[in-house]
Amino acid sequence: MKHRLIISALAVAFVTAAAVTVFLVVNESTPNSLAEPVLDPAQQSAVPGASMNRGAAAADQSSTGSSPGRGLQPSTPLDPEELELGDNPDYPTLESRLTEMHARREHQSFKPDQVLAAIRQPAAWQSDDSVAEQMDLPDEDRYDGRTFIRFNALKVETLMPGDTMEIPIEQANSIYQMVVDEVEDHRDGSITWRGHLQDFNEENQVMITQSDGVTYAGIFTPDAPYTIEARGDAGWVVTTGTLFKGEEEPLPIPVPDIAESRASH
Repeated sequence: MKHRLIISALAVAFVTAAAVTVFLVVNESTPNSLAEPVLDPAQQSAVPGASMNRGAAAADQSSTGSSPGRGLQPSTPLDPEELELGDNPDYPTLESRLTEMHARREHQSFKPDQVLAAIRQPAAWQSDDSVAEQMDLPDEDRYDGRTFIRFNALKVETLMPGDTMEIPIEQANSIYQMVVDEVEDHRDGSITWRGHLQDFNEENQVMITQSDGVTYAGIFTPDAPYTIEARGDAGWVVTTGTLFKGEEEPLPIPVPDIAESRASH
């Protein structure tokens, strides 16, 4: 009987020591006893606000994780009136540009985030050989040296007097800088942007007209005049003289003004 009592006492002491050891180990590995427990989906649904709090934390993390100059994240609110652009003192905010754009295109709406993205693009087009397959051109025109381009008409729509825009001409292996001098609204759905090439004489002019998804442009560089035509986002750049196939001495002419062309008909 005495031996049994001794064995029982030893067993109790062993179990107690083991429990103390486990307690110490657990407390050492989780020093913050108030830390939020990790719940499985079933437990989360049973705890009001648990999943919502995690979602709010994730949203907050995504909105603060963007880097300056990398563009706005979808969760970042866009306030056109407060967003300062700073590159043109006459149109210092996104709101001032949107107001002018809506005045020129009364029946067209512009999304602020898309306008901002277009403003940040240096040029309105870039070369893209795949565009040739989208255009119905005879082989004579397809292989006459023109550069096919992917065109962004919204970039042109954002331009205001005093702005600059890159003019890439692949045939000349050059990127010129257009300075916008004036914007003329013809009040018939067509708008013309006129300007000059920076660092060159005034006779080097640029004229871009847009109407009903069609863009025509004439670029007069120091080396040669170029014509640009785009329908939607597909277009081309070509040396103006190339358009006068068969002529002995083709003369460069300005791109026709859409408004004047309509008036004459």
